[in-house]
Amino acid sequence: MDFRRSGWLTYAAVIMFIAAGLSTIWAINLWADAAWLTDVSNGILGGQKWLWGLVDIALAVVFFYAGRSLLEGQDFGRWVAVIAASIGILRWFYWMAFAPFLALTVVAMLFLVLYAVLVTWGDETAGRST
Repeated sequence: MDFRRSGWLTYAAVIMFIAAGLSTIWAINLWADAAWLTDVSNGILGGQKWLWGLVDIALAVVFFYAGRSLLEGQDFGRWVAVIAASIGILRWFYWMAFAPFLALTVVAMLFLVLYAVLVTWGDETAGRST
């Protein structure tokens, strides 16, 4: 079977891996109670940084799975990538007030993932023979 993946889809997979790494690093910072993190006690989860860390680790696992699935050419990976990127965008909008540069960067990357996956949807399956 001759399978060619679009450059946009490869980009989306790589960004999913990067997002998984950033989420893991952010979770470690939250658990370590890093001094540079601002006070989030007035936020949605209160001062429960360990709970935010669990959310980030869960997102990291989903991001990693989405990236791997996109590289393998699985259609299910597209759905996972769209859902994971959407949740990631919502999650980072919350942190925009606390870490604006990082949040804007991640949101922009995840918007491009959505674009990449949605624009190329169906391109790979059109050339496949069953």
